[in-house]
Amino acid sequence: TGRRLEESKKINQSLSALGNVIAALTDSKSRQHIPYRDSKLTRILEDSLGGNCVTTMMAMISPAMESYQESLSTLKFAHRAKSIKNQPHINEDLDQRGLL
Repeated sequence: TGRRLEESKKINQSLSALGNVIAALTDSKSRQHIPYRDSKLTRILEDSLGGNCVTTMMAMISPAMESYQESLSTLKFAHRAKSIKNQPHINEDLDQRGLL
């Protein structure tokens, strides 16, 4: 149906934008711009992907032969995502004495 097709297009656009963000974060040239604003998904995940968070990502694959290409693509994606290095630190609220 038309609604399902449009929904599928939007999901694919978001996943493509997520792939672009992960590629930018793992690029050895350390690009200046990370395209977080390209989709709602990447905007929501901004702190988790390159920010001040400890993040766990799980990749689900299938042992079925008919899902081979999709599973391989998922594993490649997970390998790239694994290369993202965050340096989270504890956010501290300073009291008035600490601010002076």
